[in-house]
Amino acid sequence: MPMNQLPTAHQRMERVALARDLLTQYLAANGHASHYLHVADQLGLDWLLEQGLAALMWHGGFGRGMPAISEEFILCLRTAYYAAVGDAELHHLEIKRILQSFTDAQLTPVAFKGAALAYTVYPDAACRPMSDVDLWLPDEQMPQAKAVLEELGYYAKPKTTRPHALMIRARHELPLHGTQAGSGLVELHWGVFPGEWLLQTTCIDDADLWVRAMPAQLAGHPALILSPEDNVIQVAVHLAINHNMSAPWLRGLMDIALLARHYPIDWNIIVQRTRDWRVATAVWLVLNLTVDLAGLEEAAEAVRQLRPSALRCRLIHSFANAETMVAMRDLSASKWRYIFLLLLVDRSRDAVKLVFRALWPEREWLIARYGRYTFSTRLRHLFDAARGRI
Repeated sequence: MPMNQLPTAHQRMERVALARDLLTQYLAANGHASHYLHVADQLGLDWLLEQGLAALMWHGGFGRGMPAISEEFILCLRTAYYAAVGDAELHHLEIKRILQSFTDAQLTPVAFKGAALAYTVYPDAACRPMSDVDLWLPDEQMPQAKAVLEELGYYAKPKTTRPHALMIRARHELPLHGTQAGSGLVELHWGVFPGEWLLQTTCIDDADLWVRAMPAQLAGHPALILSPEDNVIQVAVHLAINHNMSAPWLRGLMDIALLARHYPIDWNIIVQRTRDWRVATAVWLVLNLTVDLAGLEEAAEAVRQLRPSALRCRLIHSFANAETMVAMRDLSASKWRYIFLLLLVDRSRDAVKLVFRALWPEREWLIARYGRYTFSTRLRHLFDAARGRI
């Protein structure tokens, strides 16, 4: 197909069918590498790399007998896996060094997202790409944790648009960059459900999350991870709200599918908890796509119970659906994401609140963002917000 020619509707649906076949065959207990690697070849290496699935597909097929497909594809897939192994080894050494230092300082963080999933539910840490290490600690331990990392050569580099006070208020993260060879980005979090959307519209109790956190071994060292149900909800909310159903697309769905394969998930707890926390619509969207594209049938009843109105479903699916996930549409780069986020709010009055607070934030928010409160500051923010610069 010429580069400037857009795929037809039929071609797009064929890609969706191939992606569905790839994920379901991989996850099926009787899945055969000879089949899903053929499918992977049709989807292409670039697509697998963008979706974060290349290493996982190679690992699943390795040792089961390589099918008679393109030698060039097998070579490229193997190269991608070995590159992922090298990256995973660097992260392994970094996580080991950090957790050992935290243990010496009597700190036990909750690891979540990449590091926690890579070492618990993926067959090989190299199969779960991660760009940083995410660790959550109680507020009172954050200064000590930062000091520990600084002793290891990390330094904080805050953004001018994300001042420290604003990050604490919205339960965001403190990014620390490594200076030594093999070290990268470590993010210390004030919470695992960050951002103004969640702050304004939801009711999540961090204390309950801590109580349910479970001990785990990551890179051979003790840490805590979220309980299975909390982990499913966090991954789903992060994909829907923080990433606007954009990158990592299907890898985010695989995170949930592999969590469900690894742990006996109580889907009734997820239904009740997402309703109580007011994140039911966001979690419904991600679980619905995981059922559709990855065959997570055990979540089908939870999807039915969490489903919003028919009109809301149609509107949400106009932004995010199986086709957009397979095609890797980047909604996060579009101002339409604001409408999408409004559609994911569980209560209508919270959607109104979001719009109002985006234009007319609390005095405390203005002080946290701009360092002061004046009427001119409020007008400046109102002008920027009206132009979509939120």
